[in-house]
Amino acid sequence: MRVLLKETLSPVEAEEYDAFVATARGGHYSQARSWSSVATAGRPLTVRWFLARDGGKTVGAGLLLRPRAARYLLAPVAHMDRGPVCDDPERVGRVARALVARTRLHGIARLSIMPYWTDAEADAVERALDRERFTNTQQADGAHIATLRLALGERTEAEILAGGDRATLRRKLKQAEKAGARARMGTAVDLPALRRLHGELMSGQGMSKKPDLYFERLEGQLAPSGPAGLFVCEHEGDVVAAALMLRHGSVATFVLGASDRSHRSFSKMVLPFLAAIRWARDLGCTSFDLGGIPMEGDTDEKRRNIAQFKFDFDRTLVRLVSEHTRWF
Repeated sequence: MRVLLKETLSPVEAEEYDAFVATARGGHYSQARSWSSVATAGRPLTVRWFLARDGGKTVGAGLLLRPRAARYLLAPVAHMDRGPVCDDPERVGRVARALVARTRLHGIARLSIMPYWTDAEADAVERALDRERFTNTQQADGAHIATLRLALGERTEAEILAGGDRATLRRKLKQAEKAGARARMGTAVDLPALRRLHGELMSGQGMSKKPDLYFERLEGQLAPSGPAGLFVCEHEGDVVAAALMLRHGSVATFVLGASDRSHRSFSKMVLPFLAAIRWARDLGCTSFDLGGIPMEGDTDEKRRNIAQFKFDFDRTLVRLVSEHTRWF
């Protein structure tokens, strides 16, 4: 297996990387080159691009992130969010082994990875990582390992909202519409509102907010030319909620969002989510990923409350690969 780990890809390598990540079954938006400038905004990281070829065919790819302890001092650790990307789950073990061999040459002593596979294939991938001497290091407050997915395809809105398990959702939608709330697709003009709402949410939870540079770089990713969809809810002249979605392949995924602290007579986020679902369906996405829910045994009240909102849309649980780490 031939392996590349480079700071800058050549034009041919970049095209190869983009095509593979865009179409591989184990692909995820966080590994796309187009999203990397947003994902790494304001973070003291060094970026390296990974490509693995076997028999002249691309079999693995990923964005390796390595923290900087100082301007020129790299920490001896690295991680790959939702990667490495593979098209075949049976290749993940070999690709991970090749990544280990190459990162050791770069002075890395601890490598954390999280390939993006679901359910039975996730189980097979985790067994393969165990054989490669990776250890499950998943934490409750880490990247989520369970999500909910709503099937889209060519279903009408009535079909998507049908069923007794969505009765609460239909009631919330009617309440929001009756109150005069409206959802629309946002533009760059609405990014300050998203930044403000997200900052208020993170501050209230005692967590770090996204840096301003994140939202500045996000502008170039917005639809219609980019893969990101921003949806806002307006009521009585105020933007009371905003949600950011990202398309990758046939899946649209909820990335981040928040509502303000004002008291309203309706659920502020239901209309933006419904608008995002319409957008994803009309663009040909087959599923809408509602984002992470707490792992089994997680008792954090904030995470459980967020999950309850998502359950109103769908209860189809999808299990993902846990974070796995190997120490050299």
